[in-house]
Amino acid sequence: MKFTKILRTTALAASLAAVLGLAAAPSAMADTATGNTQFTVKLSPVTLLYYYSQIDLTLDSTAMLAVAGGSPAALSATALTATSGNVSGGAVSLSAGITPSAVAGISAVGLDITNAWAVRSVTTPTSGNTTVTVAFSGGSTATLTGAVDTGSTIGLSSPGTSVAPFTGTGLAGVQLGDIKMNMDLSNAKTADTYGTATIVITATST
Repeated sequence: MKFTKILRTTALAASLAAVLGLAAAPSAMADTATGNTQFTVKLSPVTLLYYYSQIDLTLDSTAMLAVAGGSPAALSATALTATSGNVSGGAVSLSAGITPSAVAGISAVGLDITNAWAVRSVTTPTSGNTTVTVAFSGGSTATLTGAVDTGSTIGLSSPGTSVAPFTGTGLAGVQLGDIKMNMDLSNAKTADTYGTATIVITATST
């Protein structure tokens, strides 16, 4: 009787182990499917322009002196002779005849402001590039007027940049550029603040 009970218990344990083993084993009915997806990225041209909203230029006395060609040297000695025609009311008056030469280039003083703008760009790979132009809002000329002495002016002309069209820098690269123009200081008669001109910087990428 005891022996029969042991056999039944052993058989039950064996059956349970078989069931558990069947559940843990991988199914012979599993299936796997694999597919490939091709992935591309298309970038369009883009331009990032960095610029100052305002540039205030101060020409200090040393710069003004240099523009004028430096301090003039003393002229050689001159001899004057007064006659009776130079005497009036007991006072002698006559001219020494000094005639300073004109300041060369004062009507077209070149100005080049380097690192005035920067561009990042992505261009097309074949013939694409980025072009930057510099102009005044009114075209190729502008006039700055003295804030106090409105009769004094500074004429501006020939705006531009020395940067030629360039291929895309990518978003990690950068192209720095300048603003160039000529200043006419021939009618700037007072130490004043002269304003205002609008400089238009345009960057185009293709």
